[in-house]
This record gives sequence, C-alpha cells and structure tokens, in this order.
Amino acid sequence: MYSELQKIIEQAWENRELLKDSVVQQAIRKVVELVDKGQLRTAEPVDLEKSLWQVNEWVKKAIILYFPIQPMRKMEAGELEWFDKMDLKHGYDELGVRVVPQAVARYGAYIASGAILMPSYVISARMSIPARWSIHGQRSALVHRSVNMFIFREVWASEVSWSLCRLLR
Repeated sequence: MYSELQKIIEQAWENRELLKDSVVQQAIRKVVELVDKGQLRTAEPVDLEKSLWQVNEWVKKAIILYFPIQPMRKMEAGELEWFDKMDLKHGYDELGVRVVPQAVARYGAYIASGAILMPSYVISARMSIPARWSIHGQRSALVHRSVNMFIFREVWASEVSWSLCRLLR
C-alpha cells in the first residue's frame, strides 16, 4: 500500500543528498502526516496475546529524515515561546482530544479520540544527600526529574524517571 513511499524513504536513508529533492521531501512529509493521523505506525501489533510487534523501520527512518528537511522556526502562544523544527499539534477539538492547560504535543504524534493530554514537567532541584549516602565524599547532587503523565480514557499511566545529572562539590 505504501511501497512507493517506502522505496523513496529507503533510498534517501542511504543517500542523504536526495533530501534536497522536492519529491523526497514530499514523501517524508507524507509519512509524518500519515503517522500524525494514525494511518501509519512505527510499530504495529502482530499478536497481542503473545506481545509480538512488528517495527516498521522505514517509518522510523522517515521521522528521523523529517528533521533535516525542516527549518528551525519560532512559534508563540501568548507569552510562551518555542524554537523548533516540528510544529505543534492543533485541532484537538476536531480530534476529540481533551488537552489540559500547558500540555503540548508535536505534529506527527497520533493521539486517539477520547484521550486526555496532560502536561509534562521537567524539574531540576538541588538536593542534599546525607553523609552516609555520599558518593566519593560529595554530599550534594543536581538531580533531574522528568515526569510525564497521560490519561487514556480511564487508564492512568505515569512515568517518572530520575537521573543523576551532575555531582556538586
């Protein structure tokens, strides 16, 4: 069904000079549009009972190739500002998606009807580490905490990741 798109993407992946060709750029943008609409996926279930999935490598390649063909641009919403290559997603009401204030999604991200998009936060904090926890005699660390919470219908999934970014003296 998408064999022509796949062929163009695979050729561009092997030869990045082809990214200058408008036909290649249109093919890449078409793949991202199809992913945005949920008509094409980077991975799809083969057998859900066995948790088997098939990864569509060519779709992943198209998404990666999208970045070098897109210009950086400034986007604003009131006092908020972004500087990125990927547009923000729009038209949530037509999609049937509830978006809580400060939640953001990029174009190319499929969000199913009925989903509730929650904001993501990145929190940096300096925390004191008790002496008994010291790492090589250093007692404080800069900790980066990333929290992403999503509600899909009545299912709540929360991902909280902590990473030690930098030890301070």
